[in-house]
Amino acid sequence: MLHLPMLSINFIDWLSFKDIPLFDGAMSLAEYCAQYSAVQTNWAYTYAGIIGIIILLLKKNKKWYWYIFLSLFMIMSVTSVGMHTANYGEFQPFVLTTKLLASYVDMSFTELVAWSGVCCFAFEFYEDNKKLRNKFLIFDTVIMLAVIGILTYEVFVVHNRPLYFGGGGAPMDGKTGGLSIAELGCFITALPILYLLFANLKKMTKTELSLFLLLIGTILIAFIITSIWGDNEIADFALGNFHGHSTWHMLGALLELEVVVWVDARETTRKLAKAKEEALAEAAKAA
Repeated sequence: MLHLPMLSINFIDWLSFKDIPLFDGAMSLAEYCAQYSAVQTNWAYTYAGIIGIIILLLKKNKKWYWYIFLSLFMIMSVTSVGMHTANYGEFQPFVLTTKLLASYVDMSFTELVAWSGVCCFAFEFYEDNKKLRNKFLIFDTVIMLAVIGILTYEVFVVHNRPLYFGGGGAPMDGKTGGLSIAELGCFITALPILYLLFANLKKMTKTELSLFLLLIGTILIAFIITSIWGDNEIADFALGNFHGHSTWHMLGALLELEVVVWVDARETTRKLAKAKEEALAEAAKAA
């Protein structure tokens, strides 16, 4: 008779030790793990940006604005790493610390990424209507400058960036989710994408439309995750094995690649349509 040894499987109960103080109580284990995770996942932006640029180059895409968009994403990955590696314990209300300055640079580039993305889609949809395109670009630029202006006031005048939309804990804590004014401003800056979708709904092919909806869906999911689950501490969700801000980074990198696929699909469609028109024109001449 076969006797199997008793099987003993033990999982670490993250929630029982996540608040263990580290570094003389300067931060908890949950905070340390969250920052480490955020730093490592930030590089996904860089990898996705490099892959995206290579794809566009191989496809011989000459639309310069998409290269700027991907480059800004890659720069943002570096500024975000700088913010997450700055002394985390330095968050002190009404004190201009290294951490606060690092968050200013990081959020400024995040806002520029959101703004540049909207501008790129405006260039795509209003390529032949410069007047309408310029009005749209001015509108979104005003929103972007307003958000950066508020951020500048918070950092250099108030010396604090309190969460005001959801969230909990101390200022700039974010343990239970929520968005700062600047973070919410990034989503507001990106909102005109919805207008571009509905205004140009009939001008897109089914493939383009499906990919565009996928883009918006990714942004929506990222918005929900970063709003509900905190970014500065490992949350209780999934027994502590889920970090909202790191997931936000991964979804952002996925968004980069989705944009590249959409751009390539749109360019391919336009080239085929142009080739068809030229072929019909040649046939008409021959007739």
